[in-house]
Amino acid sequence: MNPIEFLKNKTKDVAAAGFNQLPDRGNLFLRYMTGVGNRNLDLDDSTLNSLRDSTYSYPEEVFYDQVHGPTGGVYKDVKPGPWSIEPRSGGVDPYGRGYGTNVTQTLGRFNAGVNPDKTVINMTDTYDMVNEVEDPDLVSGKFQPLKAGKAVLSSFHNDASNLTGASNIGRAIMYLSPFKPKPFPVDITVPYSGDISNKETYNH
Repeated sequence: MNPIEFLKNKTKDVAAAGFNQLPDRGNLFLRYMTGVGNRNLDLDDSTLNSLRDSTYSYPEEVFYDQVHGPTGGVYKDVKPGPWSIEPRSGGVDPYGRGYGTNVTQTLGRFNAGVNPDKTVINMTDTYDMVNEVEDPDLVSGKFQPLKAGKAVLSSFHNDASNLTGASNIGRAIMYLSPFKPKPFPVDITVPYSGDISNKETYNH
């Protein structure tokens, strides 16, 4: 390894260690903005527990679709039980389900895979700021001071000390950044149940 690559790697190691000391929503965001990515990633047990809890669901056979209204809107209803709620494989969409910011402001939507003997759960995602509710210009790499200013004003309106205000400050930074942030994969295996206590594995 040449000296320049060595220094780059050492710098990333130091940055990663520093980011791991922050709340996980800040840890992941700064890794995204700086290009450190999943290098030496370490999430808090509280975050990992919340992510694992959000994989709990009914089995698929519990649900049946009902159609209502002239537009044909569909929602899922639950058949009479009893049914067991436990971690399930598949896509996880935590929004509106009461799992809190430990999930919605870290991975948000992600995929879960429960192994056949129910000893571990694998959680995978690509961390980025690309979804149907975010402005595509956030990740365009264009310098956009007007949109940044609106985000800052909105953060003061919402109080920058709360999570919404802090998120808007982050968006303002993205609008002012003249480069495209680099998405990175997240691939974590946690115990199926019980205390996590640093028994997670980061698969990079």
